[in-house]
Amino acid sequence: MSGHVFISYSHAADSAYAVKLAEHLTAAGVVVWFDRQVITGDRWSRVIERQIDTCAAFVVVMSPASTQSDWVDREIDQAELVGKPIFPLLLGGKRFFRLAHLQYEDVTGGRMPSAGYVNRLPRSVARVTPAPQSAKLRGVSVATLTDHTAGVFSVGFAVDGHTVATGSFDKTVRLWDITDRLRPVPTAVLTGHTGWVYTVGFSPDGRTMATGSRDKTVRLWDITDRLRPVSIATLTGHTGGVRSVGFSPDGRTLASGSGDKTVRLWDVTDRLRPVLTATLTDHTGELNSVGFSPDGRTLATGSDDETVRLWDVTDRLRPVVTATLTDHADWIWSVGFSPDGRTLATGSGDQTVRLWDITDRLRPVSIATLTDHTGVVNSVGFSPDGQTLATGSDDQTVRLWNVTDRLRPVLAATLTGHNDWVQSVGFSPDGRTLATGSGDKTVRLWN
Repeated sequence: MSGHVFISYSHAADSAYAVKLAEHLTAAGVVVWFDRQVITGDRWSRVIERQIDTCAAFVVVMSPASTQSDWVDREIDQAELVGKPIFPLLLGGKRFFRLAHLQYEDVTGGRMPSAGYVNRLPRSVARVTPAPQSAKLRGVSVATLTDHTAGVFSVGFAVDGHTVATGSFDKTVRLWDITDRLRPVPTAVLTGHTGWVYTVGFSPDGRTMATGSRDKTVRLWDITDRLRPVSIATLTGHTGGVRSVGFSPDGRTLASGSGDKTVRLWDVTDRLRPVLTATLTDHTGELNSVGFSPDGRTLATGSDDETVRLWDVTDRLRPVVTATLTDHADWIWSVGFSPDGRTLATGSGDQTVRLWDITDRLRPVSIATLTDHTGVVNSVGFSPDGQTLATGSDDQTVRLWNVTDRLRPVLAATLTGHNDWVQSVGFSPDGRTLATGSGDKTVRLWN
């Protein structure tokens, strides 16, 4: 995120006011960022520092509690160090002596700042375009799948739209018949993996499912009979957990991304005897996400090294990097192509989603940054018509974005109900149902 307003406040006493303030500024068209969670550690310190360094304005809520807050003091230090304009608000007590030279606004009693105060914020602050009425979406939870005994890391729809697969920290994969979306029925439990199941993926013809696990293997399953799936092959060679798998559109190639910092391409034309065709080694961090473009010519890979790489995989024996996307400021957790192949969405630990125009695969262009999430963005997925993007986050929400205009995405709905991180999102082939998997051990189906 850049061009935002950073809000500094005391978590101990002023959290409720900070939330209302953020809502007030957002309603006025100002993009805001504030730390809604009390998180410690060096990594989170870097997140705070980065958000201050990239903000266009720094708002500090002055109160007796924030006067005593080491965090607020550090945040002001950083804002002054990098020369950010500071706009104090006096919620209670006395104004800060160190900010005595700055004009402040009195908001004692919990008042919101005036229009004059808001208008003083730098014009470089990005403005959010309100969603047109026609762009509003409604997300209604119609069913909750509860059989897993640990967090759900991955969800995926088969091409028939009636089968959902879910992979979990409980080391199992479950198949569900959701023909009746109100009454999903479990059809099978797959138990071959010996570690957490990070990822599931269906072949385009719906006959094969691939699963990747912390046990460093990929398994292929014949799921022609959804009641009796059969393990038909185990792919070995990775030296770290397999966090992402994806079939090419023609179903002949499977990509697997691993904690060993590599991506492997497998020829799965013969499902019983898969063959390793290439190992991609350019990333310097662990791999979290892989995905093929709709035309099958490009593979996108997201890594802990904070980059996304695009690969020309026309020759599956000799893939070539065509571009490296470097605008994110933290780990890349998810990548996803739009159905027309012109747009790539990427979700990151920097709490943002970026949209990229990849019409020219040699010169991708960042065209929009979605900034409403307040936690790591774990998963992104386009609807089949390409008009909606779903994003799931550690902030326990799923957000739906109208991306009809790629340059001006609009937040259309926020889905709440999960009570732990949302790790995976996926649309049904007809676009009418969204499945979401969470650390709360459940999968939710949304209409």
